[in-house]
Amino acid sequence: MDLPYELAHKIIFKRRKVSVAADYRPITKIAQILLMLYLSSRNKSANLFKLQLLNWAFKSKDRDQVILSLIQDPLSNYPLVSMDPAVNRALQFAIADKLIAFSPNTGKFTLLKKGEEFAKSIIESKDILEDEKELLGKIGTRLTDKIISLVFKVR
Repeated sequence: MDLPYELAHKIIFKRRKVSVAADYRPITKIAQILLMLYLSSRNKSANLFKLQLLNWAFKSKDRDQVILSLIQDPLSNYPLVSMDPAVNRALQFAIADKLIAFSPNTGKFTLLKKGEEFAKSIIESKDILEDEKELLGKIGTRLTDKIISLVFKVR
């Protein structure tokens, strides 16, 4: 199909406001990742699968129970976890902002000093990411790499 470019004398672009849902804003995802590393990871580091699994759990209250039952009985039914590209993008931003670091040797993301301070400020704020803080408090460090590997190996 040929477009009649010769008929167009002038092209005008208008910037329109488009709201982005809070779940997809990079700053929200970064804050969630920092909380995951600070509250629910040993040595304040985790692999991508753990971050994706916890992000999946944040999406609804029903998933909270799935994660908690998975911790109690790792051989129970495994959830079908969808990988969220917004998490990958937030990880890139967090690395660029020196909030976290990635180790290619271990395949883990580690919380840096600046990220730890940010996580502490989120925890101190009573009205920010309340549901996420509650779930991560229940999970603690009991969601191990072994459980995570079982969940993703089933695929």
